[in-house]
Amino acid sequence: MSTVNVLKVTGVLFGAAVALLLLAGESLGQSGSVTTHTIFMTGMEVKGATTADKLTPPSVNPKDLSKGYGFKAPGEADTQSPQKWEVASYIFSPGFVVVRQGDTVKLTAFLVNGDEHEVWVTGPDGREVVAKRMWHRGREYELSFVAEKPGSYQLTCSSHAPSMLATFLVLPR
Repeated sequence: MSTVNVLKVTGVLFGAAVALLLLAGESLGQSGSVTTHTIFMTGMEVKGATTADKLTPPSVNPKDLSKGYGFKAPGEADTQSPQKWEVASYIFSPGFVVVRQGDTVKLTAFLVNGDEHEVWVTGPDGREVVAKRMWHRGREYELSFVAEKPGSYQLTCSSHAPSMLATFLVLPR
């Protein structure tokens, strides 16, 4: 299993554990009132490098698998070290957040890497709840939405999908 898939599975399992804890609290009569969640998120590129004498480069160019992946072949990654090769993936961190139905999600995002990011938020029904907009490296952006329906809301960067995605799991109140 690739590192990216392990990270995705770990994030989903962590989110599921948090969701179960919230549901347990709800069943004990500890339900909270509608609230605003301020979430600080970073958009970044995660990179890794090695040399061809330690590990052969991938047989398929990761850029051909997804717009969210990057690859620099031996000789391209570092002209001073012709054996060196590099891979990259764009992500939002955190990539998984749990809130309750009716809550307001206020997202403050800072973009570290990538010149441009076309982003939007869709609701559980696939409807756009935050319109498409462009985000740029080195800037901070805010957006907010009310989690009206239970289910998964997705923050997507079309420039680097599917790896640059954040999920907001909305639990019933």
